[in-house]
Amino acid sequence: MEFDREGEFDRIMEEVVPISIPSSFIKGIQVTMTNGHQVTLTGDDLLTPLPLSGEFSWADMAKNFEAIDDVEILLDIPNLRESVVKSVKEILKQHFQSYRDQSE
Repeated sequence: MEFDREGEFDRIMEEVVPISIPSSFIKGIQVTMTNGHQVTLTGDDLLTPLPLSGEFSWADMAKNFEAIDDVEILLDIPNLRESVVKSVKEILKQHFQSYRDQSE
């Protein structure tokens, strides 16, 4: 990709706070429990969660958090990169003739 010759996009992504990434770019979330068990939530699971059943208490929820060892957010980096490049080109074509010529 002409935009990212030095791998700058990947370096910038390492500094992005996950909460600032739109949910459409999240492929899933992988949760590793302290017992080694892994649970993966897909993007669909996140957008349409199952309703709660039975009793719900914050104490039970806190116990579950203690059982979590690690949480990984799985991003769709190629789609995110494409969206960023497209947006940057749209912004730049307002100011630079070379970007206007590319879109025609």
